[in-house]
Amino acid sequence: MTARTILVLLPAVIGLGCARPPAPPPGDLPRTVAVLPPSNHSGDPLLVSGASFFERYALGTDRVTVPDVLAAEARLQLERRGFVPVAPETVEAAAQGHAPGSTESAMDIARHGGLEGVVLWMDVRRWEPDAPTHPAFVIVGLTAELIDVSSGRVRWHAERRPAPVPTPGAVNVGDAYVTAARKVVPEVLAPLGPERPAER
Repeated sequence: MTARTILVLLPAVIGLGCARPPAPPPGDLPRTVAVLPPSNHSGDPLLVSGASFFERYALGTDRVTVPDVLAAEARLQLERRGFVPVAPETVEAAAQGHAPGSTESAMDIARHGGLEGVVLWMDVRRWEPDAPTHPAFVIVGLTAELIDVSSGRVRWHAERRPAPVPTPGAVNVGDAYVTAARKVVPEVLAPLGPERPAER
């Protein structure tokens, strides 16, 4: 580990010790949940794939972003914790290609789109790799909310203060972004309940 890496990691590690864990959700939380498109306030498009000319036109690779990976992982983690995720196609039709930028806009999308139960809205505040190639970690800061569609109230809130997520073996930022997203979502959603054992 280089001196530069240690200097970057040290404040984040110290900050982790001061962070309070999010409170558990209320017991009467609806189990049907729609995962809205996460918003991206990082200032970077956070492309995972489909960014280069070669990928788009020679390989026909779809454009995939960090919010796409976060949403897919959130649906998986919620299902493992006993929730019933709304089909992504239904959420896409409700969102019409827009990611909410606030709690209020998340509620607007949910109500105008006819979604029921609760909606999960995630907001990416920071997503920064330590290097453009072979990144050792990505600094991630984000918030998550579960909002009751019927009442409009935020029933649960979690905030992950910016801190590094190790990405060992990542060759490029796209690989590191996917690794970081798959680590962060279970961490943030852990208070919603333990993972249920897989059915055989």
